Formats: sequence, C-alpha cells, structure tokens
Amino acid sequence: MKRWVRTAALALCVAVLPGCWDQTNIENLTLALTIGLDLDEKDNLMVYMASPVFTKEAKKKNEVYGFRSKTIRTSRNKFDSVVTALTVGGKSQALLLGKRLVERADWFPLTDVFFRDGKQTVNAKVVFVDGLVRDVIHHYPRDKPRLSFHLSRLLDKNNRRNFTVRTTLQKLLDQKYEKGMTISISELKLNKELEVTGTALLDNKGKYKGSLNQQESAMLLILQRRTVDEVPFNIHVPHEQKSGVFASDIVSFNAGTEKVKIKTAYNEGKFRFDVAIHLSGALTQRLFPFDFAKKGGELEAAIEKQLEKQFSDVLKKFQSQKVDPVGFGIYARAHHYKEYKQVQQQWPEVFAKADVNVKVKLTLKSSGATK
Repeated sequence: MKRWVRTAALALCVAVLPGCWDQTNIENLTLALTIGLDLDEKDNLMVYMASPVFTKEAKKKNEVYGFRSKTIRTSRNKFDSVVTALTVGGKSQALLLGKRLVERADWFPLTDVFFRDGKQTVNAKVVFVDGLVRDVIHHYPRDKPRLSFHLSRLLDKNNRRNFTVRTTLQKLLDQKYEKGMTISISELKLNKELEVTGTALLDNKGKYKGSLNQQESAMLLILQRRTVDEVPFNIHVPHEQKSGVFASDIVSFNAGTEKVKIKTAYNEGKFRFDVAIHLSGALTQRLFPFDFAKKGGELEAAIEKQLEKQFSDVLKKFQSQKVDPVGFGIYARAHHYKEYKQVQQQWPEVFAKADVNVKVKLTLKSSGATK
C-alpha cells in the first residue's frame, strides 16, 4: 500500500512539472526586437525588422531587413523567406515611425496586429524618427551593444532623466481614443550617433504636429505628473551681468515636483485653466557671486519668473499647434461636463482658444556644499 502511495505521489509531481518537450533553442529564433514603419519616395509602405543574431559563426550580431509591404502582418512572410530562424514578433521592444509616415494621418490602423494578435506585445515603446527609419535601423554602432538593446536602453535612460516621455503601444492606444488629450511619443534622430532629441506631438489621428526639445519635454512630464526623478533646470537670471565669453548669468538646480494643481473654469463660451506648480530643489551650479543666505528669496523669485515664462511658452506652443498632450480636456470633462460634452469632438481647437495661466512656486532648500 505504501509503495502505491509513493508511486501515485511521484506521478502527480511529474505531471505538474513544466515540460520541455516543445523547447526551442534561441539560435533557432529570429526575435524581432525592433520594428520600423516608413514610406519610400513613392509613398509605398516599408516595413523594417532588426533582430539579434546568436549564431557563433556570424560576424555581425544584428540582422536587418526591410521590405515593401501592405501591412506589418503580410511582411512576416517576406522576413521568413530570408532569415535563418523562425520569426517571432512577441518580443518587440520598439516601434519606429518615420517622419514621412507620421506626417500622414492614416497610419494608425497599421498597428492593429499588435492589439489583435495575442502573440504580439503591447509594451513596445513607440518612437518618432526625425528622418528615415531605414538609416536608423541600418545603423551599426561599433562601440555600443546590438542596435535593439542600445535603442531600448537609450530610451529608458532619457525617460529616467525626464528628457522624453515613455509611450508604449498600449499607452498610444489610450491616448488616441481619449478625446480629452492628444498623443505624445519619444523623438529620435540619427546624426553621427542615435540621439533622443525630445518628444513628438501628434493629434488624435496620429498626424505629426510639432516637437519639444529635452527641456520642454521635462516641463510636459511635470504637467503630466509623470516625472521619474529630479528635473535639471538651467536658468538665465536677467539682472546678473555676463562677464567675458562665458554665460556667467546661469544658475542650475535639480527640481523635484511637490505638487501640480490645475483649476478649471468656464465663462462666456471659453474654458480657463489656472496651473499652480510647486517645485523644490537644491542649487547645483551658480556662476555669479550671490549671498544666498541673505538674498535667497530674491533668487527664488527671479527663477520663478523665468520658469513661469518657460512653462507659458510651452503651453502656448501646444495651443498654436492645436494639441493637448497634458490632458486639460480630462479636467474640463471632470468639472464642466455639460460644456465639455458639446465640444469634445473638437477639443484641440477649443483648447487652442482657452485661457491658460501658470504660477510657479520654487523652494530652494540648499545652495550646495559650498558658499
């Protein structure tokens, strides 16, 4: 009887153990870690794929292919016809969108395969390429990791430094169908090296409207309440005179976001938004003589004035381009639903005419390790 009990227990343990009968060696897989979409000179869709090579005999550790195709899914057959191993798309880390493509407003249906096919991933980062995807995906940095790994780490680092947003395919879908905000994705450019230049602004149809540099991207993340770490600022203090050839009127500090509060109002057919931003931080650089202990309040006031101007300029840029990456429409819907519902289909145009005011409060907690 004991022998039968032991045999049954052993059989049960074997049954619940994960099996390896259907294992596939990584050398036999082509992992499409980076996928690119662009238009050629004749406006034909080009689909690109970059995959790491794990074969020891290969001299290059990255294989790249590009084909003219009607959709992403139909391009897979072409990739399978030339790559050594079986193509797998569920491990994609980045989706690159060329400028020629994004300047068109009808590209979004191409992403349907990512959401409909359960074997695909929706966690890939969406990136706007200021230029040709072909040049980026064929870039082979000799002193960097494989392109797909280098690109993923580069995007993660710049998001951590608050130099660009982090928009996955899932977030892209959420932003597209959210009437109260518009789309924002990372922006990349190839000069001699791959460079994350900031953030690309799209409308809800996916059409490119404009760009933000790294500092403006940090301000957008503050307004979105999505900063990852402290935000570095470099501010020119107007009343400090420059001396010599250096910009000696600059003060630098790292700011942490204490609070961002947005109040809404609706009067005479127009929305109004009052944005209050409270930042705190410590000085990291001061190139002019200043008695911080006695006149720290004056320095804070001067910096606050410059920050308010910079935030106002960014918001005016949103309005001039008729985009709302912050999501002011969500606040309007929450507090003035009746009025918002009447204009929700034209929200970017309505937001462009809204009154937006910014007030910044800065608290410098330290002047650094030296006087």
